[in-house]
Amino acid sequence: MLRLKKEYNVKTIFFFLIGDYTTFDTNVSASKKKYRLLIKDMVDYATVGLHPSYFSMQNAMLLKKEKERLEGITNTPVKSSRQHYLRFSLPETYQHLIDLEILEDHSMGYASNVGFRASTCTPFYFYDLDFEIQTPLKVYPFALMDTTLNDYMKLTPKQSLGRIRDLKNEVKAVNGTFITLFHNESLSDYLRWKGWKRLYESMLKIATS
Repeated sequence: MLRLKKEYNVKTIFFFLIGDYTTFDTNVSASKKKYRLLIKDMVDYATVGLHPSYFSMQNAMLLKKEKERLEGITNTPVKSSRQHYLRFSLPETYQHLIDLEILEDHSMGYASNVGFRASTCTPFYFYDLDFEIQTPLKVYPFALMDTTLNDYMKLTPKQSLGRIRDLKNEVKAVNGTFITLFHNESLSDYLRWKGWKRLYESMLKIATS
């Protein structure tokens, strides 16, 4: 992924799930030395963000604990975030992110379909209706997610590439920002993800053409 990032000159953010193990959070333990070294290593090559756990949606203390845990590993402030399972509650989740001085959220997208959940492909500042203010939290809407194409829409890598091309053209037509979301598992070429690693590189070619 780092090779492709460099080759195609694309902005890449790695979101790490480091919450405690639950039914919905089956990540590697943040106490594992190899995992901590991997996260620490990534900071030198790309942006590292927080992947808040499943139950953090309305739990400010849990979110704070996980942010501090990640910062303890990277020794740098965490400024980017993406909610696990895209679970967020408005305005509470965003208010909690703002309180923790997180500046970017990357959760704005659909799980079951491609497209634009906020009706735009241009990043925008969250406007808090409770307080009638524009906040410093910038929302980055994504156009598609790997699991949406494969698990929900049941598309093959070839069919997915067609949808990706269409979406990229729609974004280009309005001079927007084309953002996609991929998981490490989908680039493994293992079982149901056979062929998706190649699709990822093909997508980068389309995105940068």
